[in-house]
Amino acid sequence: MVAFSPVSILQVRLPAGDDQTSLLHLIVYIRDFADCLTEYNISSVTVVPDSVGINNLINNVQSSSTGITNNPIVQLLASGNQNIVGQVLTSVSQQFNKMNGQNQDKAVSSKSYILS
Repeated sequence: MVAFSPVSILQVRLPAGDDQTSLLHLIVYIRDFADCLTEYNISSVTVVPDSVGINNLINNVQSSSTGITNNPIVQLLASGNQNIVGQVLTSVSQQFNKMNGQNQDKAVSSKSYILS
C-alpha cells in the first residue's frame, strides 16, 4: 500500500526504484460509504528520481543554510501529512542507498578500502 485517505483527491510520491524497475503498474482501490469496492488499473507509470532536489537538500543540510525551508523536499516533510512524509522518506532513502552503492562501486573499482 502506498497511501490511503478519506478524501476524494489524493496525491502520492512514488519511489523511483532502481535503473531496471522504474516502471510501475498501479491499482487503485476505491471504497464508498456503502462499503462497495472498485478496482481501477492505472496505466504503467515511469517514475524517475528527483536527483537535483535530493542533491540540493544534501547541500542545504551540509551548509546549514537558512534556505533549507525553501527546499521542496523539506516542505513536503513539514506538511504533516503522514502519507506524503512516508512516501518522501522512502524515496529519499532509496536514492541515498543508490548513491551509496555507486560510491562503493567507485571505491572498489579504484581499489580503495571500504570499511563497513
